[in-house]
Amino acid sequence: MQIVAVQLDIAWEDKPANHRRVAQLLQENPPQPGSLIILPEMFDTGFSMNLGATAQTDRRESEAVLRQLASQYESTVLGGVVGCAVNGQASNLAVAFSPSGQELVRYQKQRPFTLTREQENYPAGRGEKFFQLDGVSIAPFVCYDLRFPELFRPAALSGAELLVVIACWPAVRSEHWVRLLQARSIENQAYVVGVNRCGSEPGLPFDGRSCAFDHMGKQLFQAGPEPQVLMATLDLEALRAWRRKFPALCDAKTYL
Repeated sequence: MQIVAVQLDIAWEDKPANHRRVAQLLQENPPQPGSLIILPEMFDTGFSMNLGATAQTDRRESEAVLRQLASQYESTVLGGVVGCAVNGQASNLAVAFSPSGQELVRYQKQRPFTLTREQENYPAGRGEKFFQLDGVSIAPFVCYDLRFPELFRPAALSGAELLVVIACWPAVRSEHWVRLLQARSIENQAYVVGVNRCGSEPGLPFDGRSCAFDHMGKQLFQAGPEPQVLMATLDLEALRAWRRKFPALCDAKTYL
């Protein structure tokens, strides 16, 4: 399986500009058909609490862009969007679409970032979600979820082999971002891919560092602070062999 991480300098609350930026990055770095293309949290607005700018209308414009990219590149596309507003609230989501436009997963962030009072605008979701791609079980998560290992373990125990974290994770805590992603890979014997934004939003810089780790915690790639597309091929047979040889997940089930 090939993964394609799109690290984006997100224009603040400007959906058309971000749609153009994603299109240009992928045009310059076209993925091979059958890839999994991953975009950051709230990929077309940045981490804004302004529902007037972030929430989709009934036309679901943000999701339409993801569907179009999936069709264009004959690949699966996973990205962060905000759902439609209902009674002054919306959902911070990770959604994925197949090349045919089929919705594969709709995951709602389980741990809103209370320092920004995110929960007042985007309330917490409940439970992990999965989708299948080429026989691989994939579980998406969103940003602050990463600090809570108890969210990831049920996904691994249910068979997830790839854990994807999309984020708007600021530079001031980026070392935590990298180390926590690596920890999630080791403890869950899983591939972990974290796709972050770069650039800045009002008063807050982002240094990217989108990265991927294999089931042993070995780093596959790490981005710098610029917009870029990173690719890696996952060896799922090696992961499965390691799980059989070192059955920590089986022991975790035994002693629950």
